[in-house]
Amino acid sequence: MSRWSPPPLPSRFAASRHIPIVGRQAELTCFEEMWAATERGERQAVFIGGEPGAGKTRLALEVAAVLRENGATVLVGTSGADFDLPYRPFAEMLDHLFLTTPVGVLTPFLGDTGLELARLSEQVRRHLETADRTEPPGELRQDLFDATARFFRALAAERPLVLVLDDLHWAQAPTLALLSHVTRATADARLLLVGTFRTTAPDRSPELADTIADLYRLEGIRRLDLTGLDTESIAEYLHIQGRVPLAVARGPAAMLRDQTGGNPFFLRELWRDLQQRGGVATLRTGTSRVPASISDTLEHRLSGLGDLALRAVELAAVLGDSFDLSTLAAASDAERSHVLAAVDAAVAVDLVEPTPGSDGVYAFVHSLSRQTVLERMAPSRRTLLHARAAEALERHRDDASVIPRLAQHYLAAHFLGYEEQAIRYATEAGRLAERCLAYEEAASWFERVAALPEVAPEARAGALFDAAANHLRAGDFARARSLYERLTVADDASIRLRAALGYEDANWRPGLADPRAADLLTSALASADVGPSDARYVHALASLGRALAFAGDAVRAREVGTRAIDLARGLGDGPTLAHALKTSLWRGITPDMTDIQWQRSQELSRMAGEAGDFETLGAAGYFRAMVSYTTGRPEELETAMADVRRAGQSTGQPFYAYLAGCLTQGQRFARGDFDDAERWAHRMVEMGDSFGRDDTEGSFGVQMFMLRRETGGLAAVARHVSGDETLDGRWVPGLLALYTELHLGSGIARTLRHLLDRDLEAQSTAAQWPAELVFMVEGALALGDADAAAALQPFLARYDGMNLVAGQFVALFGSANRYLGRIASLNGDNEVADAHFGTALRMDERMRSTVHMAETLAHRAVHRCRTGDTQGGLALAQQARALSEPIGQVRVLRLLDTLQAGGRPDGLTSREVDVLRLLAEGLSNKEIGERLYISTNTAANHVRSILMKIGATNRTGAAMYAREHDLVPQPSVRLGASPRRDGSGRPVP
Repeated sequence: MSRWSPPPLPSRFAASRHIPIVGRQAELTCFEEMWAATERGERQAVFIGGEPGAGKTRLALEVAAVLRENGATVLVGTSGADFDLPYRPFAEMLDHLFLTTPVGVLTPFLGDTGLELARLSEQVRRHLETADRTEPPGELRQDLFDATARFFRALAAERPLVLVLDDLHWAQAPTLALLSHVTRATADARLLLVGTFRTTAPDRSPELADTIADLYRLEGIRRLDLTGLDTESIAEYLHIQGRVPLAVARGPAAMLRDQTGGNPFFLRELWRDLQQRGGVATLRTGTSRVPASISDTLEHRLSGLGDLALRAVELAAVLGDSFDLSTLAAASDAERSHVLAAVDAAVAVDLVEPTPGSDGVYAFVHSLSRQTVLERMAPSRRTLLHARAAEALERHRDDASVIPRLAQHYLAAHFLGYEEQAIRYATEAGRLAERCLAYEEAASWFERVAALPEVAPEARAGALFDAAANHLRAGDFARARSLYERLTVADDASIRLRAALGYEDANWRPGLADPRAADLLTSALASADVGPSDARYVHALASLGRALAFAGDAVRAREVGTRAIDLARGLGDGPTLAHALKTSLWRGITPDMTDIQWQRSQELSRMAGEAGDFETLGAAGYFRAMVSYTTGRPEELETAMADVRRAGQSTGQPFYAYLAGCLTQGQRFARGDFDDAERWAHRMVEMGDSFGRDDTEGSFGVQMFMLRRETGGLAAVARHVSGDETLDGRWVPGLLALYTELHLGSGIARTLRHLLDRDLEAQSTAAQWPAELVFMVEGALALGDADAAAALQPFLARYDGMNLVAGQFVALFGSANRYLGRIASLNGDNEVADAHFGTALRMDERMRSTVHMAETLAHRAVHRCRTGDTQGGLALAQQARALSEPIGQVRVLRLLDTLQAGGRPDGLTSREVDVLRLLAEGLSNKEIGERLYISTNTAANHVRSILMKIGATNRTGAAMYAREHDLVPQPSVRLGASPRRDGSGRPVP
């Protein structure tokens, strides 16, 4: 790859180095350490926080300039307080890089990223010279993000790269998403990311705080929070800037420290005022007023301007942080010469400054200066100036980068007669954001259009539909639903139908089980002028089928969905058929539907692949994965998972990335990689936070329970659980599972009775039913309750030859035959039990599930011991231990310990054995608790569980059982020892 010269720093930022930097030695030392790591190929990122004026930008650019002088490539981008181009910091970087580099030099670095990067930068487009080529179709935000990261990696491979992102507190959600992706995708690149942001209200950004917190878990990420300069640093500033001897400067420095709080910008502004009044001597004698705040300082400066100059500065502030003279003059009602004089006056009082190297471009010396000017203006004055600014910018409307600014100004001035322009440019800004795949920004623009009172009802509906669609793409389903619901009361029946369809589309993704979507679709279909021969009717009917499924009406859902598929096939309309097939999949993977769902998901995958429809491919892939696991097709499961991952990457939609993550988490769990499974679970709950109000904490709770019960992590909650907890407001199957794992017999019996009293058939089509069924079966087996097991056996038998999985792949239980074998063993059907265990083991081996193989072997071992085949049982136990020990599967190891402690057939845990030994010695529950460091209540629960497992009716029977099974050590003969005696004086045997 040919060598090239890195671009110069943007002129405005390069010029800031004339301001001395003091008091930041610790921060600079930190940067030196990070740069050493960067040069070793370890990506580093540092986020510099602080109040406005704390010197964040100055520090970042000092570091950048020094590194630039030492051969690094430095790119700088800034987020603006006003609405601006999508991904503005990255767009600025690319524009500056390609504008200052001869055409063709950077082509080798672009590779296949050019067309994607051209979405962000006009300069990239010009370098590509592809006016006759079209941009990639679709909404592939992940492609844009990947292209950006690959390009930066290519630059960093040539020479170390520094990316400075200033004012991140104003960054929009898409910019933060791209920043996060670049940070993650460049872990082994010679790249240093530097971001600055405000930490004080009203500019503090919760979205940025979440992004930094998320990235902070990665290697090489640091945060620096700048505090005020201390007295010694301020004295150094006075020495450098005012040539005040250090010995003289320390006294005034202490006063300035008290006055400014050490804020560098405030210090600079106060010192400038003091110099005009006599410098340090004035401060020391107190003969001149010292402003009480930065606002006072700037107010004093503004009041010194003439009326003409003040009006020009106000107009400049409305134009933005930076402005060009030609636009300022065009927007002003003053003569051009007067405008130039006004700008000179503003420069003279250090409010604005020319941008070096940019002809006629000026900028406010700090955003605080502009903010002060805006805040002191009357609202009516600001509105008028927005109108003037918009009219002046109209001459540049062919430049896409001006569109968001035009939209912002016209929206602010719309009620002065600029409604048409406000609607037009805000809509264009929304389309521009859509083309850049900045969905959140696009939605915001369309909502602002819809909020204008002058918008016609039809146009308002269109804007709300556009806004909702972009919220949907961004994963904010709750906000999308709220907009669609607003539209369901429109007078136009076609709008109501379209809105009901949108609402349902935003309802199924987070898996909300409520009837609202079905009600809206039913009502809209009843009033719409469409029939079975209309594709719109079939489309809505298919969506209604899915809505009914989520509302819990499985029977109607299947009837409606099947009819929609039949009608779609009759129409011969490919997209409508694809939609009907896709919606039909969400009716669950019940045993009687597996063959049908397999065929439909296969057909849909083929259709999606041929059409390049990645969203449909994701839905089809997810259900193929579910059916593949349920029916034991490991190779198909891998292929389907790859399709879901591809959908997530290609569409950029968080929902499909979430599904792909759930599939990966479940697979890691089943194979015994518990640490990685837990990492994936945490990653998924964090991703679920992006779904607005539709959180995924319920799924996360189940994932963590499944992990904790396998690894012995539930012991930590044992002291907080009694077995007597209220059932109100709880997921009772989960509570039953917890009681079962903690051996709380009374709690098991109470919750199991509660669940068995329901209409189980009505529950059996729900997505969580397999988990409920397993937890009930395990509870019945723990109690040895043959009647309860018999009531559940027919439901379990429907899964004969299949695996059990609940929810969105959040709870995997392996083969149903393992549980059928345990029930048969409980009933004494030994041959049936052994056959079921054999079937289960073959399934577990086929699925390469270490966790389930170990569990099946362990329970088969228990069964063999129960039938008297102790030798065979212990051999199976040895195989189970060989699988479970390396992965730390404590749940299975405890079961195996009870067998190897004596080959007992009753499934006692190691803790129960300890309790039973002490019980046989005659200890009370309190004494047992003290001996084992557990509560008296927990000891009592263990005793009740032991009595149920061994079939004893009282403590005496338990003691006899312990002696019969050699659990109580025989006392050795001690010569000369007196025998122990009971309370009546009789010897104790």
